Amino acid sequence: MKRVSSVLLVLLVLAALLAAAGCGQEQVTINKGKLLMLGNENIAFLEIQDGKPTGFSAELAGAIAERLGLELEVTTLPFSELFSRLNSGACDIVMSAVTITPERQAEMDFSDSYFASGQALLVPKDSTIAGETDLQGRTVGVLKGSTNQKEAEKIQGIGKIVQFDGKPEMFDALVAGQLDAVICDTPFAQFNAKETGKTRIAKVLTRGDQYGIAVKKGNSKLLTRINEALAETRKDGTYDRLYKKYFGAKI
Repeated sequence: MKRVSSVLLVLLVLAALLAAAGCGQEQVTINKGKLLMLGNENIAFLEIQDGKPTGFSAELAGAIAERLGLELEVTTLPFSELFSRLNSGACDIVMSAVTITPERQAEMDFSDSYFASGQALLVPKDSTIAGETDLQGRTVGVLKGSTNQKEAEKIQGIGKIVQFDGKPEMFDALVAGQLDAVICDTPFAQFNAKETGKTRIAKVLTRGDQYGIAVKKGNSKLLTRINEALAETRKDGTYDRLYKKYFGAKI
């Protein structure tokens, strides 16, 4: 009887170990072995060059995927389509300079912040616009479905708000004189002013915005692993290396 009990105990221990090992390999992504990411092409954060994703968010996502033992796959879409695709189960994460807001937190879950930002008013270099009061009757460009659009809608007197699906065409329209101003996230405004030499930041409108990695509501297992991997990139210096590569000094 004791012999049978001992054998049974050994079997139970083995079963528990196997179960624990299985939990460690539990699939938390849509496709086994892959991390499917959706984003909007964002200068310095996410761009597709020669068929490959590049930029701060793209490389950071790659570092996170590597630490999770997953292969990163990136697809770009208009910003306005990202969240509905996430909620429909078309991807694992959305990582595209997405500001964490209470409204968005009600619809999806977010990782710990991976970037501190804000919103700025970008104008042609020779423009006399200095702030919100100078936007009376003016034409202002924003990214469709963004917090920048909401910021513009709060400013009274703007003549017309033009929505764009992507930042490159919006910035081109500003330089071409089709817009009087653009409201966008501060790092993009700084990047554009530096790269083109044809625009300037008239005013920083908001500070303290935080970018996060969005996952489908309730996918807590994936979210936990992403936060752990993100913390590792900060601890081992990967995060600081990528930040310096794309932005230089802290923004």
